[in-house]
Amino acid sequence: MDSEDNSAWNSAGSSRILGMKTWQVALLGGMGLLDCLVLAVGVVIVFSSTSSGSTGQVAEAIPTAEPTLTAAAVPVPTVDASLFTPEPSATLDYLFPTYTPIGTITADSPTPTASATSSMEGWVKFSVRELEIWMPGSFAAGNPHTDAKAIVASLKEKGANYNFDSIEKELKASTKNYVFWGIDSIQGNPAIVTNVFVLYDYPHLGETMADYATRFISTMSGDYMLIQQSSIPSTLYEIDQILMETKATSGTTMRIALYAIRDHNIVWDVLCITAADEMGGRLPAFDLMVDTLRVLAAPQ
Repeated sequence: MDSEDNSAWNSAGSSRILGMKTWQVALLGGMGLLDCLVLAVGVVIVFSSTSSGSTGQVAEAIPTAEPTLTAAAVPVPTVDASLFTPEPSATLDYLFPTYTPIGTITADSPTPTASATSSMEGWVKFSVRELEIWMPGSFAAGNPHTDAKAIVASLKEKGANYNFDSIEKELKASTKNYVFWGIDSIQGNPAIVTNVFVLYDYPHLGETMADYATRFISTMSGDYMLIQQSSIPSTLYEIDQILMETKATSGTTMRIALYAIRDHNIVWDVLCITAADEMGGRLPAFDLMVDTLRVLAAPQ
């Protein structure tokens, strides 16, 4: 009986696969499956680690840009350009030592009055295509669209300490009807740069200069208050003058002296902007500038 049982056991146990018994194959297969599982988990962990590591490397390779600090722009005040209309170009022959001093007026130069001459020592004549005007020698001026760099270079030569990048940008950004722009290298109030610019406009049909001035005042009334309005005698042109001051209660108060000069059907607006506390001292010079202005050509 025992021999039969042993024989049966041996018969069953003698069944082999690749030299191994069936139970050994099953055990080996289970161990292999476990190894595969461990390997798969390991690959996932390693990949995740590598991915996060590479992300960190990218972050280091592209550092966050630091903000660029720029100097506060020196204010170059402008008047709302929407009040006016468009443009011309000019020649530049006056910004450096080619000045014509008042003492050597040429035949084709404007002839200032006797009273004006005594107050214009050291003044120079600036010319653009449309007009010429005499200004103190401390000014740099020209066509803002074509001469911006030369104006800035002249201001530097005269020793001005301004934000020149901002000034050049302002000049080039002016609307097309700004034909002339002068900047004084002498700065009284440290918050305001004194500017004189000339632009052209067209009056309404049948509009008198007094009506034109009133319309200008009305348009500016939101930001400026009227100080004075008057007519200026001239043998050449019809001229109205307006003095206005900013209404803002904070910051430095500015004043504008507008000279609206009519030549046939065109109005040439000479805008002189300075600090309110400087206007009294500068106004006589602004008056003389306008007295020497001569229109040379109509806008193109």
